[in-house]
Amino acid sequence: MAAQIFEPNATITDALPTLANKEEYVRAILGNLVECKRKHGNAGVRIGIAGTSKVPAHKISYVDAAGTEVTFGSYAGKSPTKDDVGTRDDAWSSASMSMPEVQTILGELRNFKVASKSTRH
Repeated sequence: MAAQIFEPNATITDALPTLANKEEYVRAILGNLVECKRKHGNAGVRIGIAGTSKVPAHKISYVDAAGTEVTFGSYAGKSPTKDDVGTRDDAWSSASMSMPEVQTILGELRNFKVASKSTRH
């Protein structure tokens, strides 16, 4: 079994300090989330908490009509290509992030500022 590198409830936010290219990692995850949401109407992401890679794997899933979480695909690091290897439940964080949460992280990494609405009439 691979060594645990993150806490059991770790999220992308917890992995960021360990990454050299934070923006690219989050951008790749967001692309995979978009693909899942387009096909299934919703999407979430969990990061790999065990392993030896410098860039944590991530698993994209969706909730089906019965309310069951279904794996859409697992990805090695920042790869946009499905890997689907190592999908044991204990290899993944217990915490999931939604697409809007990941979009917010990417915006923060890019120093995106939301324009405030003018109060002028």
